[in-house]
Amino acid sequence: MFALLIALGCSKSDDFSVNSDGNQLKSARTATPISAWDDNTGVLRTSLWNPPAEYTTAAGYTAYVAGDYDVMAHFGYISPDYVTGAIIEFTFPHILYFIPHITKPSEYRTYTVNNTDNATVITCTADLTKGMNPMFCFLVKVDCSKGNSGYVTFWTDMKVNGVSVKGTIKNKVFACN
Repeated sequence: MFALLIALGCSKSDDFSVNSDGNQLKSARTATPISAWDDNTGVLRTSLWNPPAEYTTAAGYTAYVAGDYDVMAHFGYISPDYVTGAIIEFTFPHILYFIPHITKPSEYRTYTVNNTDNATVITCTADLTKGMNPMFCFLVKVDCSKGNSGYVTFWTDMKVNGVSVKGTIKNKVFACN
């Protein structure tokens, strides 16, 4: 299963650390296939993709226009147990808006935001299976007005029932220029 996910994965062609502790990953606008995801081994896998040229959103979400989104962020959570009604939170400190990228019924979840003017924390409640769960994927518009030297940190954490599962995964930083 992981081999298939890796084969489908993309990352930015010029990813590199943008601060001395290496806890941020810059992502330019051009995606290329990669052989490894950014991992918190055995817990969480993340990857970044270009937004698709076409996509039909799930009912209840805004119609998709490719040019309105900067990046697609994928999160593969590996649960140690079955969990009913888990509260899953994604921290996106600097995005203007998002839509979930849902490609099959097992990925359908209802997402809410903590602030309608700034989708800082995106939350859903879901039943988790033991092992790899269906992907959590978001198409996001990065708020480039919040950047420093042309870079904006757009993702910083994922929590399950209030506990961070980020581990060693780098913050996701977008190159706005």
